Formats: sequence, structure tokens, C-alpha cells
Amino acid sequence: MPGRRSTRSLRRWALPGFLAVAAAAVVGILYIGAAGTPTGSVADPHPVLGQAAAPVVIREYGDFQCPSCGAFARSVEPQIKTAYIDTGKARLEWHDFAWIGPESRDAANAARCAGDQGRFWAYHDLLYENQGGENTGAFSKDRLKGFGASLGLNVATFDACVDAGTHAGAVQADLADVTSQGFNGTPTFVIGTQRIVGAQPFEVFQAAINAALASK
Repeated sequence: MPGRRSTRSLRRWALPGFLAVAAAAVVGILYIGAAGTPTGSVADPHPVLGQAAAPVVIREYGDFQCPSCGAFARSVEPQIKTAYIDTGKARLEWHDFAWIGPESRDAANAARCAGDQGRFWAYHDLLYENQGGENTGAFSKDRLKGFGASLGLNVATFDACVDAGTHAGAVQADLADVTSQGFNGTPTFVIGTQRIVGAQPFEVFQAAINAALASK
């Protein structure tokens, strides 16, 4: 399968050694450990869910084709939103970790195109509701444009942004940042001084967020 070979090739190029931990990332046998000083701030050009003044930042590094990322978005993120984001205690900051293949990069670009029209998070949710096999067409450009139309975006503007890869440079810059920090699993989260990898249960995030709040 040409698409499958392309994906493996990208993994070797982008994140050497990733395959040693990828299986663990998918099934959730992951770790929590101390993290270095995270990059990013409210001023960074990253989509943010929540109040800018929220005292705790949850930095998520994800790939729209990643099954564990989808599991987090569908089941754990809503709990975090209710308990911490909607109450002004934390904000979620998205960083692209688009390593799985070309459809990861195209989807990340498309989400940023939706963000140009103020709909990043709605598009983010739609992508995770429509995941398929890696690089098998689930996130082809035609499908990505269809998702935009279903959200009522300005079709001409959105489609042009998708076709041109307008935000490809920003997506690639995020991947370079991920590599420089030594991250090797998706999704990865940084909360205060804690690094969490994988779609861990809500209680794991709860403990990290509460610890970050207590340190303020």
C-alpha cells in the first residue's frame, strides 16, 4: 500500500525512535513525568479554548489522525471543559503534532483555515468525529472542504486556503518545536511542570490541573 509506506517513511524522518513507543501510545500505556519549560503563551498564534486570563494553561500537542487524540477529544476533553475551562480555571492551547502523514498535515492546515473564520474548535471536533484509517482518504482535501461547508464557512475562502496549504509553514513549525522538545507520543500535554502522554483518564488531568492551580 503506497500510503502506508509513505506514513512509515515520514515517521522515520520526523521522529526517530517513535515506533518504539507508538503502540503504547495507542493503547494508553503511557507515562506522566516532569516536563521542561514549555513553549507557547497567550500571545502565540495557537488556537485557545477558554479565557485568556485563566491561570492554568493546558498545552495539547496532537495529530488529527491519531486514535488516542480522538479518544481524548471525544471523552476526556468535555470533562475538562466543564470542570476547568468553562469555570475560568484553565485554558486549552492547541499545538499541531502532525507526524502521521500527509493527511495529518492537510487536516491541520484545514483546521487553521477554519480558525481564520473563527471556527477552529468546531472544525477540530468535526475532524475527530470523522477519523478513519491513516492516509486512506478520510482527510482528503475534498473531504476537508466538505467539512468546512457543513460548518457554514465561506466556501470560496476556505477551499482556497485548503488547496493552497496556506498554513503549512505554521504546521511544520509546530512539528519542529515538538521535535526540539523531545516529544514522541500523541497526544502529549503539558500542564504546569507535568507532562502527560496519551488519552489518560480524566482523574489524571484533574490531578495535574489541581497541582498547577495550587502552585499559583
